[in-house]
Amino acid sequence: MSKRSSKINQSLSQLGQAFMLPIAILPVAGLLLGLGGALTNDAAIHTYSWLNQQWLQTILKIMNFAGNAVFSNLALIFSIGLAVGLAKGDKGTAGLAGGVAYLVYSATIAGFLQLFSPKNTIDTGVLGAIVIGSTVAYLHNHYRKVQLPQFLGFFGGSRFIPIISSLVAIVIGAIFFVIWPPIQSWLTSAGYAIAKMGSFGSFLYGFLLRLTGAVGLHHTIYPMFWYTALGGTADVAGKTVVGAQNIFFAQLADPNHHGLFTYGTRFFAGRFATMMFGLPGAALAMYLCLPKINRKKDGGLYLSGGLTSFLTGITEPIEYTFLFVAPWLYVIHAFLDGVSFYVADIMNIRIGNSFSGGFIDYLLFGVLQGQDKTNWPNVLIMGIIWFFLYFFIFTLCIKKFHVGIPGMEVTENKEAESILTNSSTTDNKLFNESAAIITALGGINNIETVSACATRLRVSLKDNNIINEDVFKMLGAPGVLKVGSGIQAIFGGKADIYSQEINDILTNPSVLENTKSINTVSPAPSIKPTAEKHNETISFSAPVNGIYTDLGNVKDDVFSKKMMGEGFAIIPSDGLIYSPINAKITSIFKTKHAIGLITDDGLEVLLHLGLDTVELEGKPFDIKVKTGDTVTTETLIAQMDIDQIKKHGKDPIVLTLITNSATNVASVVKETSNGTTVSSKKKVFEVRTK
Repeated sequence: MSKRSSKINQSLSQLGQAFMLPIAILPVAGLLLGLGGALTNDAAIHTYSWLNQQWLQTILKIMNFAGNAVFSNLALIFSIGLAVGLAKGDKGTAGLAGGVAYLVYSATIAGFLQLFSPKNTIDTGVLGAIVIGSTVAYLHNHYRKVQLPQFLGFFGGSRFIPIISSLVAIVIGAIFFVIWPPIQSWLTSAGYAIAKMGSFGSFLYGFLLRLTGAVGLHHTIYPMFWYTALGGTADVAGKTVVGAQNIFFAQLADPNHHGLFTYGTRFFAGRFATMMFGLPGAALAMYLCLPKINRKKDGGLYLSGGLTSFLTGITEPIEYTFLFVAPWLYVIHAFLDGVSFYVADIMNIRIGNSFSGGFIDYLLFGVLQGQDKTNWPNVLIMGIIWFFLYFFIFTLCIKKFHVGIPGMEVTENKEAESILTNSSTTDNKLFNESAAIITALGGINNIETVSACATRLRVSLKDNNIINEDVFKMLGAPGVLKVGSGIQAIFGGKADIYSQEINDILTNPSVLENTKSINTVSPAPSIKPTAEKHNETISFSAPVNGIYTDLGNVKDDVFSKKMMGEGFAIIPSDGLIYSPINAKITSIFKTKHAIGLITDDGLEVLLHLGLDTVELEGKPFDIKVKTGDTVTTETLIAQMDIDQIKKHGKDPIVLTLITNSATNVASVVKETSNGTTVSSKKKVFEVRTK
């Protein structure tokens, strides 16, 4: 791929991601409009007498009005959303500028029409919003730190952006007044051309949309059909409406609409069979193709992915289990999806949707609207066929061509394990995982921008050839896609959470000073003496008086699942903390809740005092040693106030963890029984080194 095409793909990917912010509003708005429209029309009230309650109808009508408000102002919302989504910082100012600029832009066009062409109308819809939002983002990213002459200094910096954006919006409005009438006419003609293609056009739409979805570029395609004349033009309630989704919701809100919904629903109707039935069938096929020994461990990935697709229509979690290992299988999937649109078209299925094609939208915009408007039973007939079609095709392809979907083989990646282990230096699971992701991406210096859409973590990198993909997979991502110079990792609903945490870390990288391996993909090497020992049995003593418990009982997944390594825990009866082993102090956390040690045998040990005690900022702890000290099991290294920890609602449990156990520990030789009362300085745990 050339650098030019790579840059284009990256720009389109960023634009698609920015679309997700305003689009994320639509499911709720569609829910309000769908319930309001479905339960306030005369047919519903006549069918369900319990709906004929004044208070209930008032609530439902208000819901209808509220949902309709979003779709009536969609262009303004998109302008604000794109400005926010594409801005590189100070996103609030960008959003304000986007809103103001779009209002100025619309007023400019209205003014020109009133002065020079009062009988005509111009509706640039979402295209105008894209131009305004993108322009505002460009101005914001380049001039938000501009310094003006001293007498204009008040208007400099971020205050300059709404001002310059409004002035530019006037120019853009004037340009659109001149160029848009012929473009609007061409778009209308294009919509008619697609309509003339009929069902074959529906197939092409579905096939190409699914193909572009593989690289996250589908968000740059479907808005053109949903919100512009490419999706059709119709008169609804005395108003001209353009765009398939706009027409559908206008008809949904019109109590006088009768008969089937707009033919533009062909840009939605084909999704339901694929998302509700086809992909769940593929998920079941992949689950059953797994070796039985792996189904319990890895099967949840497919079952949850299939359920997500069925309920919400979010397909990436299941699609990305096979896209990367068998792109040709994804092409087959895209073809079947195109056929789904074709069949839905010829079966006159007229179900629209607000966001995706899952069961929720099927119920709201299909079943509740009535068979006379949607032909919703046809989806069930088609869906059964699609379920078995996907099931048998995926089963055949996976078995015949030995497709290496996740869970087919057991593989190990010591480097990935080490990255996760070395990044787990706090009791904040999200922080630890985000730190591991930064390391897997090649470190802070390799990262340019980080963002997220509904299911993808999107990262622009200086070099995407030095990433460690296995770290993402170990954190639950089915796969990683390289797009241009960046990557997209599929994390489902956690993508946005990771994005926010990683951006917080990048803004304040000093928080990583206690986290190892952050500026390089390669894990930090264990510090071992020259004469290192192998296959030695190493004993650990209880660091405090109390009750012994294994890590599996600790109420924190980071520890209980041994993400930080082997070890044990003590429920303390007092606050005197001794070293669990003869070692050297390597680090003391600023919050005093954790102390790092290293033994002569190269074992890296972390003594962790309590759960979530990092939030107490060190107040309950009195550290008795300093970095560089040599300690034994007789050395009092800290004292903690158990009552103060409990007073703040924290667990005072003391954990001893071998953070490099993945590379240095062969096995646990001996472990004290759960619930045993132990004394400090007494041996309770033994491991054998590699």
